[in-house]
Amino acid sequence: MHCHLDRYPNPREIAEEAEKAGVAIVAITNLPSHFVAGKEPASRLKNVRLSLGLHPMLAPHSQRELDLFAQLVPTTSYIGEVGLDFSKDGIGSKERQIDTFRFVLERIAGKGKILSIHSRKAESEVLSCLRDRSVTGATFHWYTGTKEMLSKILDAGHFLSVNSAMLKSNSGKDLLAIVPPSRCLLETDGPYTRVGRVPSRPIHLHQVVEQLSDLWSLSIGATQEKIANNFRTMLQRSSDGSKN
Repeated sequence: MHCHLDRYPNPREIAEEAEKAGVAIVAITNLPSHFVAGKEPASRLKNVRLSLGLHPMLAPHSQRELDLFAQLVPTTSYIGEVGLDFSKDGIGSKERQIDTFRFVLERIAGKGKILSIHSRKAESEVLSCLRDRSVTGATFHWYTGTKEMLSKILDAGHFLSVNSAMLKSNSGKDLLAIVPPSRCLLETDGPYTRVGRVPSRPIHLHQVVEQLSDLWSLSIGATQEKIANNFRTMLQRSSDGSKN
């Protein structure tokens, strides 16, 4: 659900390796101009779906990027990475981030888009913005907030995408223990996470599946099927929403 394919030095090789392993990739972009640059190469990769992004850490965005985002929304079902970041690195642009995120939500509300959401230290504000535009079924990428806020996110009908970094600590496992299997999807956030000493790749998702199967006390096959069903549910919501 969340892989920065264009940030690898060899994206085609990474995608073809994943295809052989049966892994589909939602290729996240950070800016609309990155989406434009990747659209033609991605169209030649059967297992890749390119996602239109407007990353909060790149705020303030130029007017050109905002205009380009609005123009490109009808060309894809996938939107991300978008959201808010109120960490020490992002808090300085808080108000501009909120304006940009609202801009994004205004243009996708009711259109059945599949969202990958950045919410670091801003989970409450992100959820509030989604509620204001009646956006449900978004995927919170690499969630790091509290259990209490996570419960509110799940109650509002959203999903979590899980990577290996989230399962490394007991606190992370404790957090994920409250997430129903019906609300989990997979991500690597590669190449920004690592497996050992190397950047994680989509083929490393099998390790996340193994860890989730232990957490849920399910077989690996049953875990894979649950996650596949979750993605099919998301695709169906997108199809239904795009008809409205």
